[in-house]
Amino acid sequence: MLNLLKREIPCYHINDVEKIIHHTSQIISETIPNSKGLVLTGGKSTRMGKDKSELNYHGKPQKEFIKKLLEQEGLKTYYSVQTNNNKDDEIHDVFLNLGPFGGICSAFQKDPNSAWLVLATDLPFVDKNLVKLLLEKRNPAKVATAVIGKGKQFPEPLITIYEPKSYSILLQYLAQGYSCPRKMLINSDVEIVEVEDNLIRNINTPEEYNAAIKELN
Repeated sequence: MLNLLKREIPCYHINDVEKIIHHTSQIISETIPNSKGLVLTGGKSTRMGKDKSELNYHGKPQKEFIKKLLEQEGLKTYYSVQTNNNKDDEIHDVFLNLGPFGGICSAFQKDPNSAWLVLATDLPFVDKNLVKLLLEKRNPAKVATAVIGKGKQFPEPLITIYEPKSYSILLQYLAQGYSCPRKMLINSDVEIVEVEDNLIRNINTPEEYNAAIKELN
């Protein structure tokens, strides 16, 4: 904000519409928080019987595939993990035993000034087009920008961009004993991006995994 105040304010003729639009857009873009990526890998995967983040749908572990999707869009991306492995590309949970909610809050504790695009690893049909769409539809004026299936009633909290302002709201919910990010989204001012249900299907069992592999290949 200080840099904006120190900057020389240009003067435009009222007919210089394109220059005015360009200048205004530049100022707006500079005040929008940067986005970073968070790949949630800390799930117990009890129904699958193995770590879902390590499953191979696209020629590599799903966590690596998701991380690459986000990095291709220019997002500095981290894995959300339960334990501290002292790795630069990991954020370990400091909000313990809270599942995805704890992972999201831990990311905000690391960097409360960035927006976080959160993606789970049990969503193998999420592709680069969906990620691009979510980023294009991002509304920084809202608490978050979330995906919802056309046939669904509620947004999907693990395919969502959480703005910095959502951190304090998440903490308020936690103080009241709630640790469900969907509950926060449902009760907050959120930008909704509607997509086909098929793109956001969760894969939770070996049978679903085998069916997904056949469909993807």
